[in-house]
Amino acid sequence: MDPSSSLILLFAAVALLFSPALSLTCESQTFSQHNLTFANCTDLPTLKAFLHWNYDPAAKPNPTLSVAFTAPPAKSDGWVGWGLNPTATGMVGAQSLVAFKEANGSTVVKTYNISSYGPITESKIAYNVLSKRAESSKGVITIFATLALPVASPEFNQVWQVGSAVINGVPAKHDFAPDNLNSKNKLQLVSAAENGNAPAPAPGIAAAPGGGQSGKDSGGGARVSGSGLGLYGVSVLLAICIFRF
Repeated sequence: MDPSSSLILLFAAVALLFSPALSLTCESQTFSQHNLTFANCTDLPTLKAFLHWNYDPAAKPNPTLSVAFTAPPAKSDGWVGWGLNPTATGMVGAQSLVAFKEANGSTVVKTYNISSYGPITESKIAYNVLSKRAESSKGVITIFATLALPVASPEFNQVWQVGSAVINGVPAKHDFAPDNLNSKNKLQLVSAAENGNAPAPAPGIAAAPGGGQSGKDSGGGARVSGSGLGLYGVSVLLAICIFRF
């Protein structure tokens, strides 16, 4: 191959590697219900999970939080879960929504009040669940739900989790790897800017609209998707270019 042609191919490969079109973030996700949209989303930092949400603090009689939580279960017959914890920052106390495939192939979502690290039992949770459903596609499960919150609040403790098995209709214990243990953080429903507490931007730098996790935040960093060439394909292309010189 002509050296100049190899150089062009090398630059093209590098451009593809960093192309936003190849990055899987919450902003690139779509749902089977095409008219379903969310004002906010975030790439959660562990377990390849994403959260989309709409928050309406003025809803009557209670503020509402509508979410779409997406993650791949630890194994194909496993489960995914997301919840809010009104009393602590960890898993115990979490008011959770857990989704998995049943024996008939349908994907269901059930509620669990996680009161201990022992076996869990389906139960009501502290929040009124106005709607809930789940769907499974391409190795990931998505939970859709709308919760009525007791009071309006700028932030909540959130937790999320994935497991590898469902035994007799009950989600089995998840792994205790670092990613599993660190699957918790603060869900910022109202940004500092909306609260009137936004810090002044540095000179010459425009402040991002909304701030925090509000808007379309990609807090967990971009990952290269399997669409297009993908990371593997680009790596091979780079290797070909280098060894052709």
